[in-house]
Amino acid sequence: MSSSNLWCALIPLFLLVPSPASPQDKKGTVKVESLAVYSKMSTESDVVRTLAQGTVVRILLTVTGDEGTWCGIANQDGSSRIGYVPCSGLDRPKDIPLAAAQGGSLPQILVGSSFTPVHTSKQQTPGSETGSLIGQTLAPLPGYSWSRYPKTLVIAIRRGCPYCDASLPFYRQLGEHERSNMLRAHVLLVMPDDASTGSRLLSKGDVEVQGIFGQDLEALEVPGTPTLLLLDSSGRIEREWIGQLTPSGEQDVMTAAE
Repeated sequence: MSSSNLWCALIPLFLLVPSPASPQDKKGTVKVESLAVYSKMSTESDVVRTLAQGTVVRILLTVTGDEGTWCGIANQDGSSRIGYVPCSGLDRPKDIPLAAAQGGSLPQILVGSSFTPVHTSKQQTPGSETGSLIGQTLAPLPGYSWSRYPKTLVIAIRRGCPYCDASLPFYRQLGEHERSNMLRAHVLLVMPDDASTGSRLLSKGDVEVQGIFGQDLEALEVPGTPTLLLLDSSGRIEREWIGQLTPSGEQDVMTAAE
């Protein structure tokens, strides 16, 4: 079983037992003098930033593996993902069992910046905002050119990602807004799954947007699903949103795409 499928298989167990991969929405403070931030959950990957002692970050997830426990982190306001750090370098609130923290309801557990990691062998290169995809320019996808529209809002999802399923109502709303000419950006949904599987998923959520199926998400360099990227007509990434969004995050996407 691939590592990406393994994480997906573990997601239902969050309600029952402590899991090696846990979605978070917490603040952490750097407790060491200098904390290196890596592009992947490995000390052999690129260092994308160094954080000073006392820096406050938002913890997106924690993963326990062969190299210990790692925290995926974002800026304090959550506007930009930074990378991964050994959790031992952060002062963190004590973990609360997800079922207790969210009232034991699966739909509530899914709310927040939670995502399903995507396995990729490609190194991520820091853009103009170090540690994020912002500023990078993506090659055109098969059958699609970024120059067709002033902006493209890419939605990267896949079958089996519960946070993607929970976000379908928002994606339906994005499609409705585009058809009503309320968005300047063109909405483009990208999935690694085949057309039949992808179409069934979109039909389930009544989502009517253009889709590209059978596309390896490694081409987009996204760290997990769902991920939304706002690109200009040259394919340069202007904004990035990772995970299932809160209502304020959804409004931020709408405003940026208008």
